[in-house]
Amino acid sequence: MLDQQVKQQLQQNIDQYKPLLKQQFQLEDQDVQQAKSDPDQLVQTISRKSGQNEQQIEQQLMQLVKQQSR
Repeated sequence: MLDQQVKQQLQQNIDQYKPLLKQQFQLEDQDVQQAKSDPDQLVQTISRKSGQNEQQIEQQLMQLVKQQSR
């Protein structure tokens, strides 16, 4: 499960992250919009589409948020 800080960053700044998420995980607009209401659901969607486990995806999302917040 994503930590609270990462969840908040995704929810508050989803428009900023949207192009990166779509590119990195081959997502559709509606997939990314899920993060606004439920970032954990986004992790599940990415896992289902990519075949990666949820822990790997959570780590990638945490890195993405950290890089963008610099």
